[in-house]
Amino acid sequence: MKIKPIHIGLAIAAVLTLTLWISARHRKDAFVESLGTPAEATAPAPVASDPGQAALEATPEAQAYRSRLAFEQQARAFLRDAPKLDANARLERARAISREIDRREQARELSAGDAVVLRIGLIQAAVEDDSERVRQSQAIVDRYRQQSAERQAAFQEQQRRDAQFQKYKAREAQIVSEVLAMTSYPGGMSRDDYLRVRLQEARQSIYGNQSPPPPTP
Repeated sequence: MKIKPIHIGLAIAAVLTLTLWISARHRKDAFVESLGTPAEATAPAPVASDPGQAALEATPEAQAYRSRLAFEQQARAFLRDAPKLDANARLERARAISREIDRREQARELSAGDAVVLRIGLIQAAVEDDSERVRQSQAIVDRYRQQSAERQAAFQEQQRRDAQFQKYKAREAQIVSEVLAMTSYPGGMSRDDYLRVRLQEARQSIYGNQSPPPPTP
């Protein structure tokens, strides 16, 4: 099987990105020695003598942060240990991390971009055959690209069926045309500032207290 240079570049870029991502977030040497830690486990909370600090450490946000640290430490531990493991052990630990990536994606704790980088990093560490690495890495990229296209299409269809959104877009085009035709603007405002005010007024008129739809993903 002939490996295309662009595919090799994709795999190499993914590994470099993963390395930079991990390095930028954590420059200390702490890591989890084994991936046998349950997915729900979190890094231990610092001991705080101040009651206020203790309460802060007990918040869901603090617990989620420690859980994220533990997960990232697990991933770093695997990347460090992978060359020393046999093939079966590498695959088992890579699958354990992959399941955790699935869980965190579903819980919206991990972005699609970070998930892609992590998954390709796992492939680079766990799969020995170069052509298989490229095949699996490309499959990951293709899967996420397809998911992104499906979300985009669904969002556009939702907007197409939204009468308020269609009304706002028509009004938006009218306002832009009017403002671009003007040579001066009230109160000494710039064109961009005046356009922003007019569009905000249109949104308020059409949506009232409702939130307008988010921008296209």
